[in-house]
Amino acid sequence: MFSGATVPGTASSASAAPCTTRSGLIRLGLSRLAMVALGACLLWNSPALAEDITYPRGSVVGMVPPAGMVESNKFSGFESEKLKASILIVDLPPEAYPQVEAGFTDTALAAKGIRVTSRTPFKLKNLPDAKAVLISGTQTAGPLTAHKWILLVGTDMLTSLVTVQSANGEGDKLSDADVRAALSTLSFRSPQDQVAALPFTMKDLAGFRVLRTLGGTTAILTEGPDNILEGAKQPYFVISVAPGAPREDERRQFSIRALATVPGLKDVRIERAEPLRINQVRSFEIMANAVDAKTGEPVKVVQWIRFGQTGHLRMVAITRKDDFPDLYPRLRAIRDGVDGR
Repeated sequence: MFSGATVPGTASSASAAPCTTRSGLIRLGLSRLAMVALGACLLWNSPALAEDITYPRGSVVGMVPPAGMVESNKFSGFESEKLKASILIVDLPPEAYPQVEAGFTDTALAAKGIRVTSRTPFKLKNLPDAKAVLISGTQTAGPLTAHKWILLVGTDMLTSLVTVQSANGEGDKLSDADVRAALSTLSFRSPQDQVAALPFTMKDLAGFRVLRTLGGTTAILTEGPDNILEGAKQPYFVISVAPGAPREDERRQFSIRALATVPGLKDVRIERAEPLRINQVRSFEIMANAVDAKTGEPVKVVQWIRFGQTGHLRMVAITRKDDFPDLYPRLRAIRDGVDGR
């Protein structure tokens, strides 16, 4: 129950506390996001495209891959052994775009062995209003050289980084035209489809809305008009699933460590920390007071963790302190409506 890949906001093992992202609540620290994105780029004769947009399992981002490339079972994206090619897709919060873009200078990429030959704005058929830039070049590692394409896309809902790599050498390979044609089909799942792909259901949003999902295992909810969340202006409710099921006698410390990882807060003071059952499932609740580190505004934090046999489901809500009494019954309604698929 509740097993899956490690995601922002969760732990990778029973002994490690989750690391929640938050922009408000979903900010990893965007300088770190830029490093994650750059690292993703470094990991990584087809004249036609496949017929339909394919969304890799758990990904918000999809595309029509070049013919001969299939969904990878090792990473989020596509690969072809015959073409010696891979397409790696990473989705990030919208706030990540400017820092990722700033980190992708020719000099920074050259330090990683990438020689940039082209950097141009890029048009997307399915996202006509998105900001997009396509970088192409080659990457050398020892005696091996590969062609590289890096597409950075940003909207007010999501930032996406797509890295295409094709080994240089004899035999079939991806052409620049193939890659550009495939990348032009990039698309984002609709909010409804994003929710349907999550490993849990949300039966009662209590007036909140799904702002976005991340990694196919995290849902971010808010109430209010803003899509880019700063401070505690709007309440947040983040739901995520990850592996890691601590023993019963470890759950209190596990939960306290998890709360301590929520960034953007200072002067955190735990008001209540106790076990409870949520929908008959053993769980742990922490209620705390804190101060928003950016605005200095008092906030209320509540964290619920439900424990399964091999994983856990974590829910974290942050609201302005003055708004909490009115919001708390609705937060509990959201909590009680979440269940594994």
